[in-house]
Amino acid sequence: MGNELVPFKANFLPAVAEDVLNEVNEVSQGSDFLPRIQLVTKGKYVDKGKIGAGHWGIPQPGGEEIIDLGDTIDVIPLDARAKALDVSDREAIIAVYKTSDPEFQRIKTAPKNSGCMWGPSFLVIERSTGKLYELFFGNASGRNEAGKLRPFLPTKDSPPTPATLSIRYKEAKDYGWHVPVIKKCSEPFDPSDCPADDLIQAEIVKFRNPQSGIQTVDEDEVQTSDRAR
Repeated sequence: MGNELVPFKANFLPAVAEDVLNEVNEVSQGSDFLPRIQLVTKGKYVDKGKIGAGHWGIPQPGGEEIIDLGDTIDVIPLDARAKALDVSDREAIIAVYKTSDPEFQRIKTAPKNSGCMWGPSFLVIERSTGKLYELFFGNASGRNEAGKLRPFLPTKDSPPTPATLSIRYKEAKDYGWHVPVIKKCSEPFDPSDCPADDLIQAEIVKFRNPQSGIQTVDEDEVQTSDRAR
């Protein structure tokens, strides 16, 4: 047999309980920021083969990895808010959530390619992962489509309903980019595959009470604006 390695087989060891694994996952997060889903059309993740162009992805802490969700995802929108970001200084990213704030208006009226973006931000459950995320439509193409997600939000008379987000390739004279497409989803979510009610309620409270000001965000976790305005 020589120096061949023998596979380690410890069948006597008990399996790690699922609830323990969930707790380990909860305390293994790199930060308290809500993970975000973004539409990736180009950039480092695409160049390094981490994700396909025109796919939805979940950037991971550190800015080196991203989870590729493919070109179509199903989400349930739970809440919404306005959001503006100034990422011109990557070490001190400014986030503002009140449209009446002068900083929000400064960001909104900033010139092209200035590192500023604004638009609606949604708290959603994503089907394939069963987790909560922020979905921020911070560029012109996103804002143009984001209003179609509003009918899926909960109202005083009805619960939220699932929506399907796909992509479309839009072309200008000299370049092209991917834009979101929002449609009704006919397949309901299995409640057992969704976050627990208390976790959802806690996240909604945080989502509705964000802290404006300087934030620390990994560079490649920021969705930059597209070239079209």
